[in-house]
Amino acid sequence: MNTQQLDYFIAVAREKNFTKAAKQCFISQTAISLQIKALEKNLGVQLLERDKHHVELTPAGKIYLKEAEEIISKLSEARRLANIASSGIAGTLTVGFIRGYEQSNISTVLRNFHENNPNIAIHFLRSNMSTLYEQLENQECDIAYSLLPYYGKTPEDMNTFFLEKMPLYLTIYPGHPLENRQNCEYRDLSGEEFIIMQPEGRPQEETEEVLLCHDRGGFIPNIIRWEREIQTILMSVSIGLGVATVPQYAVQYYKDAPNLRFVPLVKSDGTPETLDFGICWKKEMDNPLISTYLDWIGVDFR
Repeated sequence: MNTQQLDYFIAVAREKNFTKAAKQCFISQTAISLQIKALEKNLGVQLLERDKHHVELTPAGKIYLKEAEEIISKLSEARRLANIASSGIAGTLTVGFIRGYEQSNISTVLRNFHENNPNIAIHFLRSNMSTLYEQLENQECDIAYSLLPYYGKTPEDMNTFFLEKMPLYLTIYPGHPLENRQNCEYRDLSGEEFIIMQPEGRPQEETEEVLLCHDRGGFIPNIIRWEREIQTILMSVSIGLGVATVPQYAVQYYKDAPNLRFVPLVKSDGTPETLDFGICWKKEMDNPLISTYLDWIGVDFR
């Protein structure tokens, strides 16, 4: 028995036709028939029932097909991993992400990357947007998942790639006057007391919340608390200390929390209020694995 015989058997079993299977495997019908007979002789069992018009799997053939497919799949994976190891693609990649983004699908993306690149060790940093940019600048971080600056004020030596628009939600406590609204606009929030993420490394007036309140609602928000974590913002809101505006990724696991309410924020035309989200990296890439990762997720960075 050899892997080629397994391939031939799988082809015949799937096609249930020797002629079609032979064409698929680029050999003659006689040759594939002889290979299947040799496989059956080696195993000592009949795998296929044949007549002039039909090919069917025997009970033994059905079991063997499942095992054969698994063997071929494992051999293919072993070959792929061996090729990766021999290619020299190895090292460490440090990925940063904005606080709260661990609740998104980032773990699925990174798990798939790790499974396809097992020789690359992945380290993580979790911080706010300003600190992530500093860590990129200082080469403490290779790639960062973050909100993109509201006014596009990306540092000149950084590249950014837009991934998606994140809907924004007004987060309030039960019993708040806006609790039963289907949606609301920034102009509805002018009298509210705001709880906002601490904008480390940049002026408070440049935070996204302040800029959006000013641009969309025509007011400067009354900020009563600055917090460092999404969870402490939500806790502060839940006990009635104020309200907050937060992106979807940060609240999706809290939608059913009994002590919180989430109201979609919309523009005057009814479309969702959003913030741009993407990935950032330095234009001068010292770590070659940055390009490996960008290639893998389909970012044209050249």
